[in-house]
Amino acid sequence: MSSQFLFELKGNNSSNIESSDTRIESGNDDQEDCNILCMIWKSNKLGTSYYSLSSNLLYIYEEYIDNGPQFLILKCIYREVLPKYVVCVGSSTDDYIKILIDAVNDESPNTTTSDNRRLPANFFIVSMKEYSYELCKLLLQQVNIASFPDEESSDILKEMYIQSLVNFDCKTSVYAAGALVKYLDRNWAFFSPDKELQILYIHQVTRKNQVLVDWSSVNAFQVFQQKSHEAGSKRGVQSNSREGMSIYKLFSSHCKSRIGQRRLRNLLMNPTFDIIELNKRLDFIQFALQPAYREFIDGLQGFIKQLVDINLILREIQNSKAKSGSWQTLYNAIHHTIIINELSRPHRHRCVLLSELCDTISSELIGLHQSIQDSFDFSKKLKIGRPVIKFGIDANLDAKKLQRQDIVKHLTAAARVAVEELPDYLTECAVVYLPEMGHLISVKEWEPNCNPEALNEIGYKFMFTIDGSIHYKSPLCAELDEVLGDINAEIVAHENRIVQRMSGFILKYNKDIREPLNIIALIDSLIALAKVAEEKNFVKPTLNNDRIQEIEEARHPLMEDMFPGFVSNDFLSGGKHSRMKIITGPNGSGKSIYLKQTGIIIYLAHIGSYVPVKRANIGMVHSIHFRIATESVSVRLSSFMIDVTQISQAIYNSKPSSLIIMDEFGKGTSGVDGVALMAAVLQKFLRQNENCPHVLVSTHFQQIKSFLSESAQLEYQKMSYTKNNNETMVLLYKLVKGISESYAFDIAEEVGLDSGIIQRAKEIFNSLKQHDVIRPLELPKFRAISPSEEIQSFLAHNEISEDISD
Repeated sequence: MSSQFLFELKGNNSSNIESSDTRIESGNDDQEDCNILCMIWKSNKLGTSYYSLSSNLLYIYEEYIDNGPQFLILKCIYREVLPKYVVCVGSSTDDYIKILIDAVNDESPNTTTSDNRRLPANFFIVSMKEYSYELCKLLLQQVNIASFPDEESSDILKEMYIQSLVNFDCKTSVYAAGALVKYLDRNWAFFSPDKELQILYIHQVTRKNQVLVDWSSVNAFQVFQQKSHEAGSKRGVQSNSREGMSIYKLFSSHCKSRIGQRRLRNLLMNPTFDIIELNKRLDFIQFALQPAYREFIDGLQGFIKQLVDINLILREIQNSKAKSGSWQTLYNAIHHTIIINELSRPHRHRCVLLSELCDTISSELIGLHQSIQDSFDFSKKLKIGRPVIKFGIDANLDAKKLQRQDIVKHLTAAARVAVEELPDYLTECAVVYLPEMGHLISVKEWEPNCNPEALNEIGYKFMFTIDGSIHYKSPLCAELDEVLGDINAEIVAHENRIVQRMSGFILKYNKDIREPLNIIALIDSLIALAKVAEEKNFVKPTLNNDRIQEIEEARHPLMEDMFPGFVSNDFLSGGKHSRMKIITGPNGSGKSIYLKQTGIIIYLAHIGSYVPVKRANIGMVHSIHFRIATESVSVRLSSFMIDVTQISQAIYNSKPSSLIIMDEFGKGTSGVDGVALMAAVLQKFLRQNENCPHVLVSTHFQQIKSFLSESAQLEYQKMSYTKNNNETMVLLYKLVKGISESYAFDIAEEVGLDSGIIQRAKEIFNSLKQHDVIRPLELPKFRAISPSEEIQSFLAHNEISEDISD
């Protein structure tokens, strides 16, 4: 392994916090803006947490997909936090730790950034064996928070409080936070010897300009939908999965490259409220949809289809393991990148993204392309896959290769001489060359189980037998070794030195390779968005920072194809419109679909996509919270507890621009408790007046109106319906003003529930409504009959065939 990948790890581990040079005297340090950052990267997921010594607050980032070896999100988070100390879970050979060490070294003037990476004095690495996930999760669940309102509360209440602050579905983030808590507990005297470790509060944060969206919302919107393979389920394998019906699948089928699909996934995972960035994406989609540029877009996709992910190739080059095929793949990637840029150059003034692509094509990239083309001969691939250097690159190498060409002539002549030396029962032989062993004479076994030592009398020294060929070292072979030397080994060593220099050149300018590829990947994903927009009649949204949401004739992008007569609806919130909508309606009237389609449209606008509406003016949101009751095996909470936890997260993390969607909140407990709890939550938002977030609620608690005070920010809506001539309910799926009854009896009758049960339910309902006593159900009376009467009754109702007597 090259020295550039070596680490000096003196005195840096979980039990010894001495630095490689000097111990940090943290007790005397100014703790203003002093953050301790903990990171873990596992299965392409980045978990991050940091602790502020100045404020005693613990921050936990959302879990992010971050692909190596560039680790873009890792670098962004490091720049945002600017930690004074860094703790990583893993080993010094992990790629993400190498990148993080480089980032720390860049910020530290007292550390070296030479090829021999030096572990900074403020950098600590802990082992996964000592810091296991289950232990870290347990520690985080049991952490004492000074802001907890009641220290004498039960463990389950404390756990619920922690659940309201931490998303335990983000396993790597939980891992990082728990590991940080454990590390601080062990080494607190090192960081602050005069104070006790104290956590005042836990904040769940997201990256700057990134919309905070929890996993429950992502799942509710079906952004991703993993579906198990049938074959895997037969074998009992749960890990095998494929993408089901989802937003990602809707778009990804139009991507032409794997890097485009990966970039699309990254877009969907990281919605942003950066209007400049979003408008740049929207403008490209608008450009791609114009008929005048259709031929250009099709040609662009043809070249994008040739691109592959070069991260693995660059890692092979970095570790000196790249074969000829890998070098050729890298060359093709650079070659097609340059072609795509040349194809896009005439249109760069029409689109910011194409202009950025042109700006990233550096002279160094052009030089790399030319150097690889001039250096490697991809027409000659050895069986071992070793890259071959072209003739004319190095004069000394050329001389050695010319010398090797003469070997064939020498070996042919030597074989003729060797045949004359052999006994009469051997009529042919071959002179072969093997590295490290030199030249050998090879003859076929002349008879089964022959004695290979039989040729010792003519000066042939037996070496080995392989595949029926016996190899000998003869005086002639020794002479050839002396005259010709180990020319093949010298050529291989010489070519390896050239490849090594080329590898260093590639790695030095790998940024010049990756930057245009990243933009091309974004272009591929945006073309996919444009294709779907054209197929499904999506329109370009207008974006604003005024906290106004105006969506006209909205449709659900996944459901509209499943229902030919899909009914569109509006969503108007903020500005001159109310900011809280409470929606009622019968079961199956489309309330949940309406909630989801509203959330999806706002979500899509924040990745820079066209949306399924007639017109949309989308306000930028800080966060999206979709409350939907679900069971989870990852936490020991009931459905109602998860219900309350999700609402707590929305209360703690929402801002005036946030979107909060509540689907049947409170139904997991008694009706009175549920409606009271929901009313209290809604009233909290309404008290914010103009700063009330966008709140969209569906409920069957029609009495909610009597629990809430009137407000200009509150509006009641319902899903409309009608009845036909048979008095059968017909759902219209159209949103109108007002409060609807649940019509549970009509729905039950429509789905075929027994009419007697429905009639009895109506009797109980009317008694409860009128505060009357519920009358017991009158059971039919039965008269006891004798056995003889039972036989006579049976004979009277059953005919006996005359054939029985026969």
